[in-house]
Amino acid sequence: MQNTKQKKSNFRASAVPLVTVDPYFSVWSFSDTLYGDATRHWTGRENRMNAGIIIDNTYYSLMGTFHSSKRQVFSGLEVIEQKSINISPLITTYEFENELARVKLEFITPLLLREIDILSRPLSYIEYTVEIKDKNVHDVRFYFDISPECCVKIKDKNVHDVRFYFDISPECCVTDWTQEVELKSSEFGIFCGNTEQKVLGRTGDNICIDWGYLHLIHKDARFIQRGIDLYKCRFVMSEADTKKTYNAFNEAVVMAVVTEEMSGVIAIAYDDIKSIEYFGTHLDDFYKESDGSFNNMVKKAVSQYREIKKKCVLFSEELSEEASKVSTEYEKIISLIYRQVIAAHKLVRDTDGNILFISKECFSNGCAATLDVSYPSMPMLLKYNPELVKGMLLPIIKVARSGNWDKEFAPHDAGCYPCLNGQAYEKESDAQMPVEECGNILIMTAVLCNTLGNNDFAEENEDLLKKWAEYLIENGYDPGDQLCTDDFAGKWPHNCNLSIKSIIAIGAYGKLFDDRRFTDIAKKYAELWVKDTYAEKGTLLAFDRKDTWSIKYNIIWDKLLNLGLFPKEVYKKEVEAYKAKMCRYGVPLDCRSDYAKTDWQAWTTVMTEDSEYTETVYRKIYDYINETVDRAPVSDWYSAERGRQYVFQNRSVLGALFINIM
Repeated sequence: MQNTKQKKSNFRASAVPLVTVDPYFSVWSFSDTLYGDATRHWTGRENRMNAGIIIDNTYYSLMGTFHSSKRQVFSGLEVIEQKSINISPLITTYEFENELARVKLEFITPLLLREIDILSRPLSYIEYTVEIKDKNVHDVRFYFDISPECCVKIKDKNVHDVRFYFDISPECCVTDWTQEVELKSSEFGIFCGNTEQKVLGRTGDNICIDWGYLHLIHKDARFIQRGIDLYKCRFVMSEADTKKTYNAFNEAVVMAVVTEEMSGVIAIAYDDIKSIEYFGTHLDDFYKESDGSFNNMVKKAVSQYREIKKKCVLFSEELSEEASKVSTEYEKIISLIYRQVIAAHKLVRDTDGNILFISKECFSNGCAATLDVSYPSMPMLLKYNPELVKGMLLPIIKVARSGNWDKEFAPHDAGCYPCLNGQAYEKESDAQMPVEECGNILIMTAVLCNTLGNNDFAEENEDLLKKWAEYLIENGYDPGDQLCTDDFAGKWPHNCNLSIKSIIAIGAYGKLFDDRRFTDIAKKYAELWVKDTYAEKGTLLAFDRKDTWSIKYNIIWDKLLNLGLFPKEVYKKEVEAYKAKMCRYGVPLDCRSDYAKTDWQAWTTVMTEDSEYTETVYRKIYDYINETVDRAPVSDWYSAERGRQYVFQNRSVLGALFINIM
């Protein structure tokens, strides 16, 4: 019991959320200590923020690392030892202490799902408190900076300047190591941006933003050129010339706050100008609907800080308390992933007045509004704001009703982030996911309508839903040679788990529209499925492979929608099989490999009332996050034996883990 408590207190996240606003405005710590490495974008590229205190002209580092002009890391600065870190759903808190001072840093991104006017603001807060321990008189200043790297890209070879307009590192707004930024002041702080503005000019996966402007909001904000005196081994800084443009990566010019105030709040914000291209129209970020403009948003966000922080604290406490009833490990995981899930989306409103909640398929292919990414992520949104589930489905409906979609099945996605102009996924018929996506949208629609207590969305789209349900009747029981959402594993014809999704989707359609034909067919298929997938332990991976097995995560919606298609014995038998297959870090997806899926394992825990099984699954996932050597936002695809990440990171599918408290 004592070891469990020790493990809880020493939870080491694979990466720590600091600034988590959307797929572009993202800063994480990938290190055990905040000063142990440069802060990074979720992709792993540097989005540098630094913080420290200067005591009697000696700089003590709290966050980040400094580079020389050739980007060599300088590690000779003194640090104030990090004593603790606490990650709650909306706040990350670090505490530091040495013989001279105690310092606390709090990183707050107010992603309040029930208050989308606040959630949509592209702004994050950093609150600091400095306490000098002795009674001597010291010259003390708090220091913070952010790099222009945050507003430029990194991979192409085009040369762009960054212009400063007042100090967060300009690297946050460029993506090319040769790009330059320009510097300017505003009525509430300073900002910087790429000198070449191509709004919504790039799409793709492993890329960062290179348009818009990065803002630092504080009365003592200024542009500085900082560096390291290698002879005296100390940090130095001087005022930057704001009339010049600077290379975002090779010149150590940053937006900074240097202040004598021993406590305060710094805000950083990103004006992306336009957020999403939606079928040819550039859409504004949602916050402009209530706040009017970027400047007004900043003023309101700053003036409302204390009120917003109280809301964040209260929400975090309530969620943590609820999650801890599942298990202590589950609470730690939920607290870590909450911001990750939401910040993989962008919230906008289309020209018809519909709210759209657009996901980016991170480290997969960069697709936007991907249906089989929305499917696992929906439990979080169903719990806090079901209208956002509708906002994930509407782009798929839009594609299906466009004149460019002539398929008899549902689309996979609506474009490549941030441009939604039609499906971006493979167009070839053998690379599509017809049964997968038809099943996803039918089940999601049924769950959404059940949660809202009305069938409005289903009735508005009955023609499409019926077409897709008919497709499943013809093609879904035995899917043949089709891909499913686990496409990273390749095709596996006659997939039994995909068949379950089809059966439940047909039954869900029948229940939605009170159509006995569909419910009767679903019941018939379910009875047949139980016979055709029989194995001594668990059920088959594929109808024609007798020595196979896989986890049947899709079956949970039969239970949660009260369809009653599958007997209880199937659930019990499945869970017993998963217990037998349990590895060091969880249950593998199927018999083909040791890879595990974080989201699908979570769903198996609601197949049973066995709390011991649930606690074991989450303890295994916790151990993976805590022990993996792959430092990145939590992955949903990893080795169940070795605890090593397989590609995916920062994906919204981890919203699936809210299934236990949905």
